[in-house]
Amino acid sequence: MASRGFIELLRLADLAKARKSGRQGGQGADWRGVVFEIGGQRLVAPLGEISEVLMMPEYTSMPLVQPWLVGIANVRGRLLPLTDLAKFLHIPSRSRQMSQRKVLVIDHQSTFVGLLVDKVLGIEQFTRREYRAESIHIDSPFAPYNHGKFLKNEQDWFIFMPSLLAQDPRYVDAAI
Repeated sequence: MASRGFIELLRLADLAKARKSGRQGGQGADWRGVVFEIGGQRLVAPLGEISEVLMMPEYTSMPLVQPWLVGIANVRGRLLPLTDLAKFLHIPSRSRQMSQRKVLVIDHQSTFVGLLVDKVLGIEQFTRREYRAESIHIDSPFAPYNHGKFLKNEQDWFIFMPSLLAQDPRYVDAAI
């Protein structure tokens, strides 16, 4: 529970919202994701690919690495590489202070990494009817990591796939 504390709090908040609105939490939802913002773009990542959300931990910088590799943090005895997603994508971060940013922890298959994002807004649920196989604009820096979108409440919710980021050779090779 401790390693998934923030995700569990988001899930409980979503359940409370569901009960307040009269719908049953989790029922009728085919897909759930963690909503976050980076560089002014709101995205949603599959809940199954995000293991937890952290406040910015203390970290140690590393020499001879790409500028987007912020450093390494010790998270409960595991070394977590911290990457600045905005710097990697060459977009300006909207968060002025590093300490205010959040870390999406990806612990999926052989990937264990922390992605720095500007904000984490919660968990959103979607149905199959809301899914559209429409990609984000091809010129968007998020395009290579996008897998369609959900259309809900007349708003586009573009899907960001950390698993696609983890397959990008530019991302995997952080050495200079």
